[in-house]
Amino acid sequence: MTSVVFTYPLELVRVRMAFYSQLSDRSTEKSRPSFLRAMRVIYNEGATSSAARIATTHMFDRFPILKFYRGFTVTMVGMIPYAGTAFLTWDFLRARFFPVVDEHSKRPHPTANLAIGAISGAISQTVSYPFEVVRRRMQVGGLTKPDGWLRWGETVRAVYANGGWRGFYVGLGIGYLKIIPMTAISFAVWQGGKSLLGV
Repeated sequence: MTSVVFTYPLELVRVRMAFYSQLSDRSTEKSRPSFLRAMRVIYNEGATSSAARIATTHMFDRFPILKFYRGFTVTMVGMIPYAGTAFLTWDFLRARFFPVVDEHSKRPHPTANLAIGAISGAISQTVSYPFEVVRRRMQVGGLTKPDGWLRWGETVRAVYANGGWRGFYVGLGIGYLKIIPMTAISFAVWQGGKSLLGV
């Protein structure tokens, strides 16, 4: 959670750059979105004139850095089911197929660690994916509501209105292509490192 606090602005800029690429593909303008351009656009969203800024007490005027944290609360809450489910599944499957009775118990092969990690990643991604959909909506919310936050309630209602409960799982297949190998490799390397260090 601490690492997310420091890296979240980069995640938001990445999502915006992907969104800008989609917009430029639809328009006649083919300029590639740059990191600095995306940061400037986000920073200047909802900017008021200097005269109006003196009178306003809006949080974005006083703390422009908050514009880089749209959808942050959803990310933090979504980490709980994602990480919790991943480790719960990992520990359950390891205990089920490779129980540790004593120091001579059979250790799983790296291929088994990859398989268990892949299953853990698939289940955790399925459980937490609705949070990711809501987060993405809130991250691009600066384009539709530049002077304020998109709130949880209105974002969830918008997703449901557009696609029903299936709307919360749009793009899940692509998510599997990323998360399953990433989680499998992470857990396998973690266990390999422990074996190498004799931990």
